[in-house]
Amino acid sequence: MRGWREGDVLARTDLAVAWSPQYASILELAEACDIVVRWSCRTGVCHTCETTLVGDNVDYDREPIERPARRSALICCAPPRDNLVLDL
Repeated sequence: MRGWREGDVLARTDLAVAWSPQYASILELAEACDIVVRWSCRTGVCHTCETTLVGDNVDYDREPIERPARRSALICCAPPRDNLVLDL
């Protein structure tokens, strides 16, 4: 099963959050947790939400036109994969 499990972490805020399929992306989950996240994707500017991966990786529902830097993720268009740790 794809997604965060109990104990997955947003490192900077020290939150362990379980993934729910009710969220379309990690960005939506972060916003639901009141975590301030930079983004401009919804206004047409890509890569603003690019976030450092501390551990593991993400899957993309749709492949981004331009991939993020190595060990980073575009959290606006990605659900997590397994034990994900983000610098948020």
